[in-house]
Amino acid sequence: MKKIIGFKSGGTIFSGIAGEYFVAAELSRRGCIASVTLRNTEGIDILASNGEKTVNIQVKTRRTDKTNGWNFGGKKLESKKEWNNVFYALVEISSNPMEKTVSYYIIPKNELNERVEDNFQRWLHGSKKNGEPRKSKMRMCIPSELKEFLDFRVERYKDRWDRLFN
Repeated sequence: MKKIIGFKSGGTIFSGIAGEYFVAAELSRRGCIASVTLRNTEGIDILASNGEKTVNIQVKTRRTDKTNGWNFGGKKLESKKEWNNVFYALVEISSNPMEKTVSYYIIPKNELNERVEDNFQRWLHGSKKNGEPRKSKMRMCIPSELKEFLDFRVERYKDRWDRLFN
């Protein structure tokens, strides 16, 4: 593979792009029209339609060898009434290229934003092991933490493509 200036092979930019195309391919395989947006379309990575309904999808990808959760950045996560047709597709790409495993979790954006933001605020108001206050602004969706603190079982969203067009 040719090295692209500024990016390492297998870095997060490549994982993110791969996740978007994996989701678009899976939607196409299921008979939907899926269009990957340009990189400057904030909050929408894929426009998808089943012919009757159109939804917006934001893809978050993680490689299992790089992180234990999905990164949502440093801004406060909001919920908006007009986002009833906006979803996250959380993608897990196996670190083992021989395994070729890709997992998908389809979750309404408002629902996940509320859970991740609640979990972040709970974490932020705690303290480090040395007693100092926490200062990070990065929001992460770590399945084990959501399950423990918020009774949120990400497994129930696994491969729930049907939720997009209900």
